[in-house]
Amino acid sequence: MAGPDATQVMTDLMYTPEWQAANPGPYTVLGDPTMTPRARRQHLRASDSHDAWDHLPEITAPTFILHGSDDRFAPVVNAEILASAIPDARTHVFDGARHAYFDECRAEASPLVMNFLDDSAS
Repeated sequence: MAGPDATQVMTDLMYTPEWQAANPGPYTVLGDPTMTPRARRQHLRASDSHDAWDHLPEITAPTFILHGSDDRFAPVVNAEILASAIPDARTHVFDGARHAYFDECRAEASPLVMNFLDDSAS
């Protein structure tokens, strides 16, 4: 699938209908429009073959996992699984948000991230 239909499918995975209605696109989260089809395929291939699962317990940096409760691209249970594999990871789930919680919940997400960074720096 390509073209406007594919764009709408991806948009629906990223954002709730309510957020889309209040914030008409285009949305930069859907990728770099200057990227060639070949570059997009290479990016997807690299993403698909990337697997760092066995190395997650080695992470020593402070880790904050953020996720939308209504994420249809990566189910919210993934945040819990990821947090269980990373020592001392913190998790926050944005109620009602989808994959692009950082846009949908910007007013809530930004202070949480800033506080996490402040706490991690001390």
